Parts: sequence; structure tokens; C-alpha cells
Amino acid sequence: MSSPLAGALAVASKDLRSEIRTRFGLTALGLFVVTAVSLVVFALADEPIQRPVAAAILWVIMFYTAMTGLSRAFVSEEERGTALFLRLQADPMAVYLGKLAVNVLFALGSNLAATLLLMLFLPSLGAGNLATLLCTVAIGSLGLAAVLSIVSAIVAKAGTRNPLLPVLSFPLLVPLVLPGVNAMVYALGGMGLADAQADLLLMFTYSGIIIVVSSLVFDVVWTD
Repeated sequence: MSSPLAGALAVASKDLRSEIRTRFGLTALGLFVVTAVSLVVFALADEPIQRPVAAAILWVIMFYTAMTGLSRAFVSEEERGTALFLRLQADPMAVYLGKLAVNVLFALGSNLAATLLLMLFLPSLGAGNLATLLCTVAIGSLGLAAVLSIVSAIVAKAGTRNPLLPVLSFPLLVPLVLPGVNAMVYALGGMGLADAQADLLLMFTYSGIIIVVSSLVFDVVWTD
């Protein structure tokens, strides 16, 4: 690879082509989003829902959607037996950035779909503030992808991957989810970016810290 960026693009392209060919992750994400939103809509019917409750429901859907679809970033390489080939052919930083980019793309797409579907079928939520809502979902997707990418790399070689992933991920996601719920409440209440600025900045800063720390330790995680 000529550079980490070129390598990252190659890894991301490989993962996207593989996902389009198998559709395993995309199908899991789509089914979970549709099922979760349908259950919420059927349970609430036409009953009004308070904004804090709606914000919590959205984050629960986003959290478990990420657990369902983003955890396979490195696990799939071990299952297919391609991890060793990838270690030999690609720079560790390129692998991390490529996997992270794909996870961010999947998280953003599924979270936007879940949010739009819930607002479409629950008109009592109102339109809210679109800019604040989109920023909250975008930064939340970045944070979810950042945490699950590095945790997936850590547990990929473990025999008990499924129990370990949520156990290791939840403590790392709490500092993201708490301000995320507050920002979502502001967004659904029609408040602007200035009102949610502190929470959004905290989410973005934490996501950045996770990415920087992950990039520093990924070489050891990936090669050992």
C-alpha cells in the first residue's frame, strides 16, 4: 500500500464489496431497524409520547442496532480465515481506518433510517429541529462506530465473542449515550444547535478521543 489512506480506501472497498455480495450485515441492520420501530409504533399506537421517552427509545434502537450490525468488522475476518492475509498485506492503521469508515457508514445509514421511520409513524413526536437532530444522529453514529470497531478487534480472537462485546462496549458507550440523550431531547423539542452545543461537543470530543486512542493501540491489538 502506498499510504495509510490508500490502504484504508482499499480495505473499506473490500468490505463494502463483500457486504454487498453477502448482504449479511445489511440484512441484519435492516431487519433490526424495521422490527424495533414496528414494535414501538404498535405498542404506542396513537398515544402521545414525551420527548425524553422518545429520545431514550431512539438511543436504545441505535445502541442495539450498532451491536447487531457493527460488531462483525473484525469478527468476520477471523470467521472467514482472511485475517492473516489482511495482516500480511495491509498496514494496521489502514485496516483500522478502513473498518472504521465502513462502520460509520453503516451506523449513519441505519440510525438515520430508524429516526426517520419513527418520526414518520409517530407524528405526535413532531418535526423537531432537523439540524440538531441530524447532528445528534451523525455524531452518535461516529461514536458508536468508533467504540465498536476497537472492541470488535479486541474480542475477535476470543471464543466467547457474543457475551464479551456488550460487556466491554457498554462502559465505553455510557459517556456517549448520556449527552446523546440530552441532545436528542433538545432536537425533538425544536431547539437549535446552540441549545445542544455543549452535549454535541462532548459527544464529538469523546468520539475523537476514542478514535485517537484506538489508533494508538490498534497495532498491538491487531498483530498480537
